[in-house]
Amino acid sequence: MFVWVLAAPGQQFLGGFARLLTAPTIQRSALSFFSGRAYATGRFHERDVAVRLQLKRTRYGQGYLVVAVRTGGPSALDSGGIEARVRDDAGRRGLFSIASHDLVTSVEGGWLKALWQPQGFVIFPGRFSAERWEPVLEAMHAVATSLEASAPDVSARTAVES
Repeated sequence: MFVWVLAAPGQQFLGGFARLLTAPTIQRSALSFFSGRAYATGRFHERDVAVRLQLKRTRYGQGYLVVAVRTGGPSALDSGGIEARVRDDAGRRGLFSIASHDLVTSVEGGWLKALWQPQGFVIFPGRFSAERWEPVLEAMHAVATSLEASAPDVSARTAVES
């Protein structure tokens, strides 16, 4: 029972998150209980989504959650670069919503990522709340769409270089 109490909250959280996705899959290795790491993948508004949950497993370790949405925009940006490129109203509202949920954004390898790593006395990840996480996915979709719209047209760039 003690083992179940330690493992259950993370498993329930990721399962709840996966229900927000189309065609979700949850990936855990045989050693996931010990590593505290699990993944969920699926689609949201026709975009690929990947979620990584890392539960705290050591005294000084920290738990974190990364929600990643595939974008056709720039391949790498920090949060300041994202803010500079997002210029439309939907994208700006999306950035505000993401920040209001204490998430830090970046773009790496064509994925818009939002990192949640709570500090202080917080039960991580806590109970899953669709009312909290579905708006985050909506906001990330809006930001990814805005980043794609602000990306220079590849065909125009190729024509200029020729």
